[in-house]
Amino acid sequence: MTDERHQIELTELSRLFDVSVVTIRKDADILQERNSIRRIHGAIVSLADEAAEKNDVYKRLTRPDKQKEKIGKIASEMISGTGWIFIGQGSTCYHVAKELARYDGVNVLTNNLLAAEAMTQNDRTNVVVIGGNLIHSHLYMAGEMFQRNMVDLHISCAFMGIGGIDQNAGYTVNYSSELVVFDTVQKISDKLILVADSGKFDKKRFLSLGGLDYADTLITDEKPPEPYDTYYKEHGIKVLY
Repeated sequence: MTDERHQIELTELSRLFDVSVVTIRKDADILQERNSIRRIHGAIVSLADEAAEKNDVYKRLTRPDKQKEKIGKIASEMISGTGWIFIGQGSTCYHVAKELARYDGVNVLTNNLLAAEAMTQNDRTNVVVIGGNLIHSHLYMAGEMFQRNMVDLHISCAFMGIGGIDQNAGYTVNYSSELVVFDTVQKISDKLILVADSGKFDKKRFLSLGGLDYADTLITDEKPPEPYDTYYKEHGIKVLY
């Protein structure tokens, strides 16, 4: 059967064309050699459709994700009082914003255009979008203008997404623009909270933010693997999952 990613099973093709699955496999191999399709177990996927989805930034960053939705719910339960909350870039932070949009009167500052859009679902929220240089690949603001616009501001709590978690490299991100955002936000925040799905553990990206003690709170979707769990406990770092 086909699915939302334009995948179709070999058995379905066999039925449609009234030929054997063996014949379909041979034809699929030829098409894969021509870079027309990609073979996966028991099915094929259109490379053209995959490329289109990859290039659709909005669709890529806002697609449903149960792990990130769990993180968003946990994050929203931490909010109390009337202080300002910063929501950083990335798809995990987008899901945090979706959950925060359920609360009336919440004050949100963000450089994440997708997070800002998510907050529009509730017109009783107070949202400020910080300007800067647009990072087209992930739809967030950064750069020198972003830094200038953050001067003299104060944030009670900041939720920030990361690209990887590694025992030696610590918390890592892909782009220097992200380093600028982290450095700026950390200086004006009472509390910095990192949000990352469990798939980020044992992953290293290009640039390191700092060690595993960079922030005192981490929200993820399941218990961290060893030895991360031990490290967090020994160093008094709060992990919510």
